[in-house]
Amino acid sequence: MTGIDPSAAARRVFPDRRVVSVSPIGRGNRKRTSVVEFAASPPVVVQIGGVEALRSEAAATVAIDDATAVPVPTVLAGGVVGEDRGGDAYLITELVRGGDLHERFADLDPERRRAVAHDFGRYLGEIHAATAFEAFGAVGPTGENWAGDEWPTEAGVSALAVRERTEPVAWIERYGRAALDRLPPAFDAVATRIRRRLETAATDAVRDPTGRASEAVLFPWDLRPGNALVDEDGVAAVLDWESPMAAPAALAVAKVEYLVVDWYLDDPSAERTAFRAGYESVRPYPEVDPLSRALAVADTAVDSTGAVTNPMYPELDREAAVEFHRDALSRAL
Repeated sequence: MTGIDPSAAARRVFPDRRVVSVSPIGRGNRKRTSVVEFAASPPVVVQIGGVEALRSEAAATVAIDDATAVPVPTVLAGGVVGEDRGGDAYLITELVRGGDLHERFADLDPERRRAVAHDFGRYLGEIHAATAFEAFGAVGPTGENWAGDEWPTEAGVSALAVRERTEPVAWIERYGRAALDRLPPAFDAVATRIRRRLETAATDAVRDPTGRASEAVLFPWDLRPGNALVDEDGVAAVLDWESPMAAPAALAVAKVEYLVVDWYLDDPSAERTAFRAGYESVRPYPEVDPLSRALAVADTAVDSTGAVTNPMYPELDREAAVEFHRDALSRAL
């Protein structure tokens, strides 16, 4: 990386504004996020990271903003620093005020909690209704305007495309193996069962109940309360749209449902009903086969650094978190 800092990125985009402070935010494992304050203008959020990852996030964010009612921060600028385009990328968005929904979701009053769960289901339904791809795989922007040093701040979903076409069964097998390979030894017994299912029933995860190939829709794999802000009116913004994929709708709903509903509550039945009703207010809820649900949980149980994730809030310790995910995997099968 070239080492551009948030202040330099902000001055590059807003040369007439004086930066008075830069406050890092601990968000994401693959990028640096900061709030940049100006002397006489509203503050902004500046992200610094790899070119391909931030470019895909920028394109997904502006496309979702254009095609849905999902509340996302407005993208103000983005681009690459360095003539060879091999340096840092930056993405600048508006700063949305609100509390961390991860910390507040479980303690919301039941009616408001169900409303938030309904919203997340509707968000995912709107994203799926607005997107359609010809294959599964990593998604990125297309077109010459995304290849330059400065990226567009407006674009539709037509700007998004799968980078490398992969045969459906091969894609789900690769996705599943990657998730299972990250699981630590404490998961070996249930992981072995899932591997056997993956070897014998991968087709079930990429076909609908009629036997036709599943539709490929945008899979925002980290759509969860931990990436959302809440205020007195509800969800104020959903953040972090990095590394989007095109995937079967069943896999996407299984993962988001686990992150939104199962993650926080001992008895999430009411919230699960609300989440599914939110999705169904836009389009039919897909039938989720056991393998898709198991892979969605497995992919969630360990983060990109190899650490076991911690459900609930206050968060479970590692031993309890392992048991939580292991039980969910067993139920999925």
